[in-house]
This record gives sequence, C-alpha cells and structure tokens, in this order.
Amino acid sequence: MVAGLAGASGGGEIAVVLLTLIVGAVGVMHVLGVVRLLHRLFPNTGTMAMAGWITVAVTGFGVFRSFLGRGDKPDLVTMLVWVVLAAVVIALMVLITRPSVTQWVQATHAHSRQLGHTPGQRR
Repeated sequence: MVAGLAGASGGGEIAVVLLTLIVGAVGVMHVLGVVRLLHRLFPNTGTMAMAGWITVAVTGFGVFRSFLGRGDKPDLVTMLVWVVLAAVVIALMVLITRPSVTQWVQATHAHSRQLGHTPGQRR
C-alpha cells in the first residue's frame, strides 16, 4: 500500500486504498475460514469455500487485467503470478471438499452432539 500510494497520483490513491481493503478482507475471510474449519466441536468448511471463491474471482480479475497488459502487450510475469495464486486456491478448495474431510466434519459434529453440545453454544 505504501509503495502504491507513493507512486499514485490523480485519484490513484483511491484505487490503491480500495485494493488494499479488498486484499485485506479476503485475508480476513481466509483466517476466519481456517478458524471455523479447525473448530473443536463443530468444524465448518463453508467460510473457507466462500473465501476461496472470492479469491478465485479476484485472481480471475487479475489474470484478465494482466492479459490486457500495459500498452500493446500482456504483462506475462504478473499474469503468471495470478495464475499460480488461482491454482493454489483451487487446489485448497478441492482438498476441503474431499469425501474424507466431509466425513471428518460429520463425525465431529455427531460426536459433539453425543457429548451434549449444540452448535452456537458458548463455553
């Protein structure tokens, strides 16, 4: 953000701040997704999946903008970075939707209910 603000002028500061907020919000969603996935009594993959889809959308936009490039040619290095980031996020989304993860979540929920816990219960 600091480097972007140092080089921004003519309204570019607003774009840099908005981009920083978007990236920060996506990061917070990923942290919340991990926290919800690792919850001791009632793990949930929904927040992680939502964070993943939002990240895929942001990276898709980045790939598109890199393809347009600056001037007359695409910015291939930046596009490669966006594609790698998108591939990592898609791989994580595939991993959290594996049947073994779903079975683990269901088994943990069932065990927590057998112990008398209910979703949303505070300790």
